Amino acid sequence: MTAKPVTADIPLSFIITTYNVRPYIERCLTSLAACARAGDRVILVDDGSTDGTAEEIHALMEQSGFAPGVTLTPVLLGSNTMGGVGIAGNVGLYEALSDPDCEAVFFVDGDDWLVPAGFTACRRAFATTRPDILLGNYREYDEGLDSYRTPADSKLWLRRAQQRGEDHIAKRGLALAMIAVPWRKFYRADFLRRHDLRFPEGDFFFEDNPFHWEVCLKAASIAFCDQVLCQHRINRPGQTMASTGIELAAFFDHYATIQASLPSPAEPELEAAALRWLLNNMSWHVERLRSPAQWPYADRAARILASIPETVWQAIEPHFAKSAILPAAAALRRGDISGVANSWLLAEQGRTLSGLQQEVDNLTEQVTGLTLGMNDALRPAIAQTADQVSALFEVQQFQALTSTWAPPPESA
Repeated sequence: MTAKPVTADIPLSFIITTYNVRPYIERCLTSLAACARAGDRVILVDDGSTDGTAEEIHALMEQSGFAPGVTLTPVLLGSNTMGGVGIAGNVGLYEALSDPDCEAVFFVDGDDWLVPAGFTACRRAFATTRPDILLGNYREYDEGLDSYRTPADSKLWLRRAQQRGEDHIAKRGLALAMIAVPWRKFYRADFLRRHDLRFPEGDFFFEDNPFHWEVCLKAASIAFCDQVLCQHRINRPGQTMASTGIELAAFFDHYATIQASLPSPAEPELEAAALRWLLNNMSWHVERLRSPAQWPYADRAARILASIPETVWQAIEPHFAKSAILPAAAALRRGDISGVANSWLLAEQGRTLSGLQQEVDNLTEQVTGLTLGMNDALRPAIAQTADQVSALFEVQQFQALTSTWAPPPESA
């Protein structure tokens, strides 16, 4: 049941997780300082960084301009924990939720930065109605291309705008369909405590996915605010999202975890939504999966897909009718591991050859440009030299003629 609306602000416990983000952490903290208010708490959990991030944290937290009344709590783990953000995130949750005065939690990635205006708008919306969770919008910053873009789920905000009323099932479905990142959400602390919600821990990455599903499934009230509250950095060195190996098979374990968290008796709509989530992620995986991981990934996929009831499979087929992942997933479901893995290998080789051809074309274009540029630069000199050669040739011709010329004999 949605809590009674109030207008007073709600203090936040910000949980920042960092690992080898020294070039980015200062910007992150400076942007956070522009958003934090007196009564807020900033908990920074460094997961054993080896690039100097941990050594700079104390100084950066003091120098980033946090307002008086903001409590700063650095937690340095000393050595990197297994998996991804799970253990570090749970350490931050323990620190936050152990404080009886903690009323709400907001996660921050150490290489991202907050957008104060959008963040404040989302915070105000959260404080007004105080749902169990509120999801905000964000943008992506591609470091490799030095460009900004909207995330892949941006069209879902139009779906939210078209929703009428406060149908919880519809809002839950929309939240589940959104990208499963923890740092776009405001969480009520008593909601997290009541359900003992934590990230799964293990030797795997992408733990935010099952955490997202459990949070959305347990939330009795969900709100949205279509304001950009942060800029999420992508395509940087060392980032988990750049994975191309067998670590991507963790999604099958996460799918099993998600299935186990679904209400019982099973709701067909949620089972179909979970399978859509898996196939959407597989679509992303196969575009980047490298050959050493393709066979074990296909084997894991085949076992999971074979366990899906036929009614659930039929329910999602129309959604993927135009997708390349559907025939591959159907073949894996039938057990054709070698056929699918070989097709992925051929596709990878094709992408490699295409990339090499593009490099050759680029080099050819550069050489052609250099040649034309050199010709343009040398043309005046060549013309001058040609004029000089022509003049010398004429002089030589004149000298040759004059050397053989003799005056006519005088008359007697």
